[in-house]
Order: sequence, then structure tokens, then C-alpha cells
Amino acid sequence: MRAKPHIMRKMKNKKVINILKALATFVMILAICASGALLFHNYYYELIYVSGSSMSPTLNGATGESVGSVVDFGVVDTHNSAKKNIKRYSIVSTYYPDNIDYDLATNTLRKNAKKKIKRIIALPNETFKIEKGRLYVLQNEEYKLISYTFKTNPSVEEDFEGKDIGPLTLKDNEYWVLGDNREASRDSYTIGKPITYENIHGVLVAIEGKGKLYIKEYQCTNCGKKFKSYSGLCDRCYNEIEPVYDINNKQYSWPKYY
Repeated sequence: MRAKPHIMRKMKNKKVINILKALATFVMILAICASGALLFHNYYYELIYVSGSSMSPTLNGATGESVGSVVDFGVVDTHNSAKKNIKRYSIVSTYYPDNIDYDLATNTLRKNAKKKIKRIIALPNETFKIEKGRLYVLQNEEYKLISYTFKTNPSVEEDFEGKDIGPLTLKDNEYWVLGDNREASRDSYTIGKPITYENIHGVLVAIEGKGKLYIKEYQCTNCGKKFKSYSGLCDRCYNEIEPVYDINNKQYSWPKYY
């Protein structure tokens, strides 16, 4: 005996309603997950951008901070758990232990200190040397060539002599950092000393896209007072003020993890 047409319509409508309810629940779960992931991303990691060319060809930044320049941006992990697990060739955001970043008399970070993005080349307690761009680490009383997993500029295949040093032995909290663009990088070789664990701000997690540089505000190089526009000298301590850059017009791409 066949079901009556109106009964069949009710059964079909009920089935459609159940499917729509399931879809709505699925979409809601996706939205909640996406919101949670975005909150975690924004609050757990810190946004950075590449301001110079010292990490070329790996990372793309402007040659000098220039308004309107298109640069890479991404996120760094600033937690101790990440910094304590730094490996050779990790890319880090760091300060330098010199008179530009630090007041050496008090060993305190200056208010206008700027983070630099560099690559870890040698690790704590290692004895190493760099000859014609190539890294050698002392292992079992002989120097072993450690292959790069990245490209340098110029390439070591060109048999160049750049940033050569050593042999040098690092202490238990010291790291030797270099820029991949060896000819245009201010790094451990340039300042003549390694960075320490305390100098490291964070570890690069991923590059997520590109954005345009703009001047967010101005800041005194001495007291740190902020200004909305350029006024030459700070009205508090009469030291110079300088622009503070940020990025806008972000264009996200598939993340590249490091």
C-alpha cells in the first residue's frame, strides 16, 4: 500500500530540515574553530615585518625603511619554550649587545632599540670557524663541514670570502648570528661579538604575506616619548625623534614555515 502524497511531502520536508540543521551546526562549529584559531594566533604570536635586505634571498624587505615599500610579514614565537629550543639555522628576532641597542653603562635596553632578523649559525658551547663562507664545527677533535640548508647572497658556491672568522668558542648562553645577505648585513661578525640568550626576542614561525610600510608615529630616541607628527626634537628632553614604521594593506598568502 503506497503512502499518501501529503505524508510523503511531510517526510521529505522533515528530511530537508534535518539536513539544513546539520549544515547550520557544521557551519557554526567551523566559525567557532576559526575564531578560536584567530584569537590564539593574535595573542600567542607576535607580528613582525622585514625592514631591510639583510636576510635576502630568504626574506624580502626594503633596502632601508622606505614608506610604500612592499615587505614580508609573519609571526614570531616569543615564549621561552620556543627560545630554549632554538636549533642551528633557526631565524630569530634579536637585539644586539652594543651601544646602539644597549646602554652599556647600565646594560639596559635602550627605548629606541630595534629588533633585527638574523639566522643562528653557531650554538652555545660550540667551537666553529667560517672559511670562504662555509661553516665548520669542531666535532671529535676535527672540524666538520656543516652544509647550509638555505641560500646565501652571494652563494658559497661562488667561493667568496665573507664574514670569515675563527676558530671561536661560544659560551653556554651565546649564539653566532649572520644575515643570509652576507654582503649587506649588520650581525655578529659586524659587531665582533655573539648575541646572548637574553638578546633574543623571538623565533620566526612563519612568513604569512606581504604588506606596505608606513610611518605609524614618531618616537624620541632618548626618553621614548611618542609623537603623532615629526617635530625635529623632543619637547621633553630635546633629543632627536625618529619614525616608527608599521605595515598596512596586508596581502596574505599560503604561510611559509621556518
